[in-house]
Amino acid sequence: MKHFTQDEYAPRLQTLQLIRQFAYTYRVIKMADGSCIPCCLN
Repeated sequence: MKHFTQDEYAPRLQTLQLIRQFAYTYRVIKMADGSCIPCCLN
């Protein structure tokens, strides 16, 4: 039986960079009526 370690599930560096870029540019605008609008800044 083969045992798996956490290292085998580590995402690639390109995937991590994509997630970081999205997290950096993603914002939610809260409107006066209480609704929220998601947006992504460039």
